[in-house]
Amino acid sequence: MKPVVKEIFLLRFIACLGIVLMHGVTLALDMYDIVENPLLAVLTSIQLALMFGTPLFIFISEFVIAYSYPNQLPKKFYVKRFKYIFIPFLFIGVLDAALHSIGTNSGEFEKKVILNLFEGNFHGYFIIIIFQFYFLHPLFVKYIAPKYPAYQVIITAFIINFGYLAFFNFFDPYEYFYYLPYVELEWSVLNKMPFPAWIAYFVTAYYCGRNYEIFLSLLHRFRYQLFVVFLFTLSGLLAIQVLGLITEIHSKRIDVVLYTLSVAFLLFYIASKIQRMPSFIIFISRYSFGIYLLHPLFNIMVKNFLVNYEEKLSIFFVVFLSFFVSTICAIYVTSILNKWKFGAYLVGQVHLHEKQSANNVTHSVIGHDTTVE
Repeated sequence: MKPVVKEIFLLRFIACLGIVLMHGVTLALDMYDIVENPLLAVLTSIQLALMFGTPLFIFISEFVIAYSYPNQLPKKFYVKRFKYIFIPFLFIGVLDAALHSIGTNSGEFEKKVILNLFEGNFHGYFIIIIFQFYFLHPLFVKYIAPKYPAYQVIITAFIINFGYLAFFNFFDPYEYFYYLPYVELEWSVLNKMPFPAWIAYFVTAYYCGRNYEIFLSLLHRFRYQLFVVFLFTLSGLLAIQVLGLITEIHSKRIDVVLYTLSVAFLLFYIASKIQRMPSFIIFISRYSFGIYLLHPLFNIMVKNFLVNYEEKLSIFFVVFLSFFVSTICAIYVTSILNKWKFGAYLVGQVHLHEKQSANNVTHSVIGHDTTVE
């Protein structure tokens, strides 16, 4: 096994906490009826700026697979991921349905379970996307990468990704597909679930991971441009929102693709300049899958508790409290469950004896993935 790419710890740390903070802002906006004013603009801008979280995890996952296994996946690759990733997806999907069905009519729980597990109607939909790329990876390595130049494959992937997202970003389903039953649900599922919506991250990450040393040297060579591109793509993201060209706030926007990659490259460069990764970054990174799975469930509890005090609380305090409580509780529950024999099947695997220095780690952790040995 190759030693771990230490930069991945920072990317996973930022992606994980960025998602938690974004959901904290969403919770606060749901609680408070904010009219069109500067405060709403600030909060929605923060949401948009944090939309790199989910696609960044897709980038991380394929990067480390391509880096660690450039030619062939190891034995039990899929078995481990089924046990420690897919089974937790099923468990959290049912648990999420239970929490959302409290106090509702009979049959709502069963309906929500079906929507969660088969339509990706909760935050765990990310796992279905990742599994598509797990199966696509060996096909890509065998039939695409060795036969075509990298630049052609990358350009093609971006054309597919942009074209796919543009269709969903700029077409009104109620105008063109009004005759379809459940058009809103079908539109949402097709927008986010199929792999073409994320293919640019997968392909870019593959070539960056497989050619890690070259990739890193290019980042250092164009280090000043990295900051410029980041500011440019972020400004473009916010401008498109203000101009009303795309008004929905989610990670499936066409303008999020380049923005996320600019964030990934900038973080990679910054992390490469850190001689020894801080222990708290490694700690959060190790628990990132559990945090990702569990924090929205604690957000529901926080919202139910705070709803009686919203008039007395600042909206920014609600954001902070949601962020802090959901992160801490998710880490605690993940840690406790991992001490139980079957706990890792519920919230994913955490390697409690992992050394606390990125420079000494000799195994690879893949995004929201389990340890690969």
